Order: sequence, then structure tokens, then C-alpha cells
Amino acid sequence: MADMCSIISISTVSSFSVFIWKIIVLLWPWYWFVIFLCLATWMTWEIITRNGSAHYNSANGFSPGFNRFVGSGTYMLLQSLLFLLFKIFFGESVYCMIWPYPVHLVLFLSTGLLLHLSGFWPYLKEPGYHRRR
Repeated sequence: MADMCSIISISTVSSFSVFIWKIIVLLWPWYWFVIFLCLATWMTWEIITRNGSAHYNSANGFSPGFNRFVGSGTYMLLQSLLFLLFKIFFGESVYCMIWPYPVHLVLFLSTGLLLHLSGFWPYLKEPGYHRRR
């Protein structure tokens, strides 16, 4: 069973984000630079307008969309690094086993904690969220 999984997974793309970037580079070989430039412009705009009146500000001074972008980007970076380490130490067939998936779940849950401890996200959960009794 593991051999069959290895044969199938060797030809697949390592992660969804890598798949998306491969499509972008394949279809629009020079647009990756435009996408990078747009992202850099957006980040600069968010830093300049932090705690300003140009857009709705979350508790950290950035827009909610930018906070989601930073959260998903941090998770993608950590996920990519973990996948690279697993691939280096265990080979591509590591994802034919069950044990890497709980590690990814822990990584997903710890992304918010990491951003909270770094000071980027002031709250671990929404401040207006209360259980109804």
C-alpha cells in the first residue's frame, strides 16, 4: 500500500500554494513580478495608513483583510518549511503515512499563537465573542 501511495504522490505537486504559483508562472511568466509588486504596494499602504482613517482598523491598526493575509501567509510559510523538512529527512513518501497530518494540525493551531506572541495579533479570539447561556 505504501509503495502505491509513493508512486501516486511522486507525480503530484507538493502543496496547493506551490501548485497555484506554478500555474501563475506557467501562464503568465512575467506577471509574477507584477503580483509581487502589487503585494508590496499593499503592504506599504497598510503600514502607512496604520491606525489612520483611510480604512477600518482592527485592534492592531491594520485592516481585517491584511490581518487575514498575514495569517494565511504565515501559515503557508510554516507549512512549506515543515513540508521541506519532512521531504529532506523522510523523503516524498512521508505523506503516505498518517503521522504527519496531526503535526500539520498542531502547526495550524499554533500559527495564531505565534502571531499573538509576536504582538501582531493582540487577541487569540475575537473580543466580542461570548457564549450564550
